[in-house]
Amino acid sequence: AIEQEHEIQQREEYDKKLNLLLDKVDPVFHDELKAPCHMIEILEANPNNTAQWDFVNSVIFCLTIVTTIGYGATYPVTDEGRGFCIFFALIGIPLFMACLAVYAQHTANFIRWVCKKLRKVLGGKDEENERVQQIVTLLFCIIVILTFSAYLSYKESWSYFDAIYFTFISFTTIGFGDLYPSSTDTLFYFLFVFFIILGLISLGTVIEAQTSNFSKFLNFISSTCECLCGKCVTVENDAVNDADELRNDKKDATV
Repeated sequence: AIEQEHEIQQREEYDKKLNLLLDKVDPVFHDELKAPCHMIEILEANPNNTAQWDFVNSVIFCLTIVTTIGYGATYPVTDEGRGFCIFFALIGIPLFMACLAVYAQHTANFIRWVCKKLRKVLGGKDEENERVQQIVTLLFCIIVILTFSAYLSYKESWSYFDAIYFTFISFTTIGFGDLYPSSTDTLFYFLFVFFIILGLISLGTVIEAQTSNFSKFLNFISSTCECLCGKCVTVENDAVNDADELRNDKKDATV
């Protein structure tokens, strides 16, 4: 509501400046001056014809805050709006991340349960079950990415590669903002929010399933770099001590 009031005021000022300008210009050039690119240069105002701060866009904006994606397509410009954004982020980000971790854990447990049931039916070892679980979670994440990318490519007339790029940047919460969908229908917004949350959960599930592999990898690095953790220093100190003892023995023998 804070930013919406400012937006309405900004558009009223925009219309006044536009009308004043058009009164001073030949009608032949009216269509050209009404073009958004020219209005940005001439009036330095926001020429968008659709409201940026309606309820649905505000929900999308809040989602980009709590997920830390931050596309930058919509942002507050008033002091009140920016202050509320800071307050909302301080509360919303930890809460959303906690909920996301819980749902990712539940999804990983469900996939683990399905894999165990399949192992009992088809047979196999526990090691194979863990490997199958990792493959299933990875496939689940890939399917989500490809499905959302296909929908974006169809809806936004993007190339499929651009859609995959946008999806990956969104799911990893990088959020460059160089690509952003322009669709405004309710179904699109619903599917957009659904796939963003599902994508974050799927990535969390992949990380959950790969935790053991990450631990093994880190242990391997630690075991191969023991010299950096003090082993080589200990060996060097022992060698110095042995050399000192040898010198002392020689001195005693000379005396």
